[in-house]
Amino acid sequence: MSNENKTVRPIEPLMQMTLAGNLVILDPVTRREQFFEANEAHNRFTNAKGQEFTLDELARATAERLRHAAEQHQAGQQPETRNRFCQYCGKPLVEGDHFCRHCGKKIE
Repeated sequence: MSNENKTVRPIEPLMQMTLAGNLVILDPVTRREQFFEANEAHNRFTNAKGQEFTLDELARATAERLRHAAEQHQAGQQPETRNRFCQYCGKPLVEGDHFCRHCGKKIE
């Protein structure tokens, strides 16, 4: 089993590949579907804003969002439901981030 499969396995129920090779992710907090269109090589996926991600990046971001939501639930807090993205590189952010986990820039 490759590392890529190990990364995706814990969140497989939240990530589904379409017959066309596109990716649909169910946000673990908002329960909304997010659609990502595959490029021709099916190794990168583009969201509605035109931002590109690898499958591994999307799996890590979804797993982190799920982990953070579970921590908030255990603490009796309501999870943050709005989607946040880095204003510099466009990668997904997790509530509480002060710096982008991808490019390292300070979030304002």
